[in-house]
Order: sequence, then C-alpha cells, then structure tokens
Amino acid sequence: LSVKLACTCLCLMLTGPAVAQTSGWTFALSPYVWMPGIGASVATEWGTVVVNKSSREVVSKLNVAFMGTFEARHGRWGLIADLFYADLSQSRATPLGLLFSRAQVETEAKALSAYAAYRIHEDDRTSFDLLAGLRVNALDIDLSLSPGLLPGQRFGVSETWVDPLIGGRVRFAITDHWFATAFADVGGFDVGSDFTWQVFASLGYQFDDRWSVQGGWRHVAIDKEINGRDVENDFSGPLLGFTVRF
Repeated sequence: LSVKLACTCLCLMLTGPAVAQTSGWTFALSPYVWMPGIGASVATEWGTVVVNKSSREVVSKLNVAFMGTFEARHGRWGLIADLFYADLSQSRATPLGLLFSRAQVETEAKALSAYAAYRIHEDDRTSFDLLAGLRVNALDIDLSLSPGLLPGQRFGVSETWVDPLIGGRVRFAITDHWFATAFADVGGFDVGSDFTWQVFASLGYQFDDRWSVQGGWRHVAIDKEINGRDVENDFSGPLLGFTVRF
C-alpha cells in the first residue's frame, strides 16, 4: 500500500505543474522524520503490562518512524492522504510484581488515513478546514515475559482494521514567511478502534511559493480490543520535514 502511494505521489510530482495549470488543482507533498516515544498497555492473564519509552530513548537506539502527507486541492475542496510507519520496542523490569523479571514489547504500527477536506474559512492570514475520512490501521504487538516466579511467556496480537474519522485543521500566517499549523482528529467510535485520536502542531518557514520546512509534535493514541486482549498504544514525539507544492 505504501509503495503504491509513493508511486502515485511521484507521478503527480512529475505531472503536477501542467495539471495544475490546466485544471485548477494544486498539490502538496510533505515527508517527515518522526521520533515518537511510545507507551503500550497489553492485558494478560496475570494483569496488565504497561511499558513506556521516551523520544530520547527512541533516538538513542535509532528507532525513528516515518510519516508523510499528500494533499490535492481545488477551490474549497481538498483530498488528503497521511501515512505513518513505526517499528519500536520497549521493556521494563518486574512488570507484574515478582511473577516475571522483565517484559519486552515490540510494536509495529502502520496507518494510512484519507480525508475529504472542506475549507470553511480563509483570509489573508488564516485558513480552517473541516475533515472527514477513514484510517486503515495495521498493528502487530509481540510481548515477551522473562522468567520470574513463573516460567517465561511469549505471545502476540495482530489485527488490521478501519476507523471512521472527523477532524479539523487550521493554518495561521505569523509573518510573510513564518506560519503555524494545528491538526486534530478523533475516530473509532467502536466501529474499528474503541477510540482513537491524534493531534499535530508545527511551526514552519515558507521560503517561496513552492518550498517550506516545518518542525513540530505529533501524538497518536489507539485503544482497541485485539484477539480478546485490551490494547492501548500511544505514539508521541517531535518531527521535522518539508513541503513541496506544485
């Protein structure tokens, strides 16, 4: 799925200027390096295992996630695709008293969100979009419990599902070159996840009409029952990327 998205984005980059001139469409591609800390909570027969890893620990072990956004816009209407991928691990000692000596949780998360956007307000400095869409999630979690009073255990949970989403996005021009962006969505509503939400905020610098850079913070939270186990995952950390418009 991510390969198809990348190929589509590349084709649009090659043909975008001509298409935009003749059709009125504009396009924007924004790849990011994302360095999220991760919190995971997995229910087991002996209790709930909770482990956390900070963004600094992720960076020190070179566990860096990727995210990217592609947007097509025509007048007040827009289509937005957002992809992120994270493959992270974390551990903690004595997670369930003395029953086990250590817990190791390995998490691989992939998500592709697609939104229809409608611009309800735009002036010289501010624009605001309402969003509605879907997110396809694929989550694989492997939990290892090292021996303590009980022998070691290992099991995994894995599922792919779709969440409905609603949200909003605002962009504010601070100066002719500096701008701020904020984005949020909520979803799941027991259709896919029990509940999921995310927030994104960034500060950017616009070099010209085509190129800009931005840095900020993103937090994604997922709460879902997978294979009969209550699972909570949070990804939260800084990001840095650029945008090219055509």
